[in-house]
Amino acid sequence: MATDKKRRLNNTDRRVKRTKKALRDALLTLLESKPINQISVTELTTLADVNRATFYFYYTDLLDMLQQIQNESYQAFKEIINESTSSIATIEGFTEYCERLLLYCQEHETLVRFIINNDANNQLYKQIRILMLNNIPNSKDVYDDTNPARYSTNFILTAMVGIVIDWMDEGMKIPPHELAKFCANIYINGSCKTKQFYAKNNL
Repeated sequence: MATDKKRRLNNTDRRVKRTKKALRDALLTLLESKPINQISVTELTTLADVNRATFYFYYTDLLDMLQQIQNESYQAFKEIINESTSSIATIEGFTEYCERLLLYCQEHETLVRFIINNDANNQLYKQIRILMLNNIPNSKDVYDDTNPARYSTNFILTAMVGIVIDWMDEGMKIPPHELAKFCANIYINGSCKTKQFYAKNNL
């Protein structure tokens, strides 16, 4: 009996995920051609093949849906960033870290492009950036505010974001693991390549 109940709950959970994914994909598709204030719930639910009442069961309006998408994206990135099983202060550990992020971008390309192109005031990007800086060796922990080298980590991290965007724009032809190794070498041998940095992070 308990097994049957669990199966029903799992089936319901899968249906919810499918429904919300259909709505999300439809919204992201519509946002490619028009701003959110020009999209109606009817237009969205028709494209997603979902009942209007179902939409309002999950969301107050389209802005609420947009906010929930951003919150879910942040949580997904947070889990990826925080789940490292090895030291991010090593080439191997940072490669593993980058590869997880790249695989997420590859699997959720439409969503990631939406974040890049439609994130109001870059708030979500800023939150993700803070998460990353809290979990990787940071040159600001080594150099005081009179030393220009304190900006090394920010400089290289910004460059890496640009690389990922360019990689996506070119069709993600380079395997995630190969690009992750490249980014890890840039980071560890770039912002981290000083005696002070190595000593601070026990490298």
